[in-house]
Amino acid sequence: MKQLQKGFTLIELMIVIAIIGILASVALPAYQDYTVRAQVSEGAISASALKVGVTEMIADSGTTGLVTYAATVATAVAAGEITTNRISNAVIDPVTGEIQMTMTMQQLGANNVLAYMPQINGAPIAVGNLTGTIEWICSATPPAGNVAASTTILPKYLPAVCR
Repeated sequence: MKQLQKGFTLIELMIVIAIIGILASVALPAYQDYTVRAQVSEGAISASALKVGVTEMIADSGTTGLVTYAATVATAVAAGEITTNRISNAVIDPVTGEIQMTMTMQQLGANNVLAYMPQINGAPIAVGNLTGTIEWICSATPPAGNVAASTTILPKYLPAVCR
C-alpha cells in the first residue's frame, strides 16, 4: 500500500519566507513614519491650547495682548509647564503671533520646529489687520496667497492638516 506524504516542501517554505520578508521590508518604514507622525502630533495638541490663547488675546487686547501672552508662555516654558520629553520649547512671536513648538526627537534631526502662523484674510496679524476670522497655517509651503509658517519638519511627518 502506498503511503501519502504530508507537509510542505522546502521550496514552498522558502517562498513563504520570501513573501514575509518582502512584506516586512515595505511595512517597517511605513510603521516608523507612522510612529514619528504620532509623536509630532503631541506638539500639535500642545499648540492647540496656545492657539486658543493667542486668539483670545488678539480678540480682547489686539497686538498688545500678544506681547503679554508671549511673556506668559515664556514663563510657563521656563517653569517646565509646557515642555515634555518630546517638546523642548514653545515660543510665541509677540509681533506675528506665530507659535513655534520645538520637538526633540532623534528621527527629526535638525528639522524639528512645528509652527502655526495666524492670519486674517490671508495676511499676517498686524495693528491694521485685526478684523476677521483667524486661520492657522502650519505648512512651510502653504497654498498661494497664504502666509507661510516657519515649520521645518518634513511634510511626511506633519499632521494631515499641515500637509
